[in-house]
Amino acid sequence: MRKGTRDRSLKPLIRAAKKEDLDALLNLEEICFKEERFFRKQLKYLLLRARSIVLVAEDGGVIGSILILLRENIHNARIYSLNVHPAHRRQGIASLLMDKTIGLLKEKGVTKITLEVGVNNKPAQNLYATKGFVVDKKLFNYYKNGDDALHLFRKL
Repeated sequence: MRKGTRDRSLKPLIRAAKKEDLDALLNLEEICFKEERFFRKQLKYLLLRARSIVLVAEDGGVIGSILILLRENIHNARIYSLNVHPAHRRQGIASLLMDKTIGLLKEKGVTKITLEVGVNNKPAQNLYATKGFVVDKKLFNYYKNGDDALHLFRKL
C-alpha cells in the first residue's frame, strides 16, 4: 500500500464513547460543523449525564461519532448528531455508525427513530433513505442561518 493511502477493506472500530473521548469529540464537532455544533459543556453533559448513547468510529483516533437521545418511558429515540471527519468521508463510516445505532436501539426496545437533516445535505439524506428513514415534514428556518430542515423517521 502506498504511503498516505488507507486500505478501505479495513473497517474502523465502532464503540461506545468514553469520557476520555471528550476532547476528540469536541474537535470533531469543530471540524464538521460551523454554527450548529456542541460546545464542551454540552458534549460533556450528553456524554456523561444525559439519557443518551454516544458511539465513536475509531481508526487511529476518533474519526466519526453519533449521538442519540433517549426519552424515559418513551420508546422513541432521536439521532441528534452524526459526524465523520472530512478526510474519512465516503468510506461507509456513517453507515457503520447508523447500523450499530439501529441494532442497539432495537435491543433497547425502541420502536421509532427520528432526526433532522438540512434540505441541502443530499449525501446525508441519501444515507438516511438507504437506512429506511422517510420524510414526514419540512421544518422552516430550522437552523441558525435560516436554512430549512427535513424531519425524518424510521420505525423499528
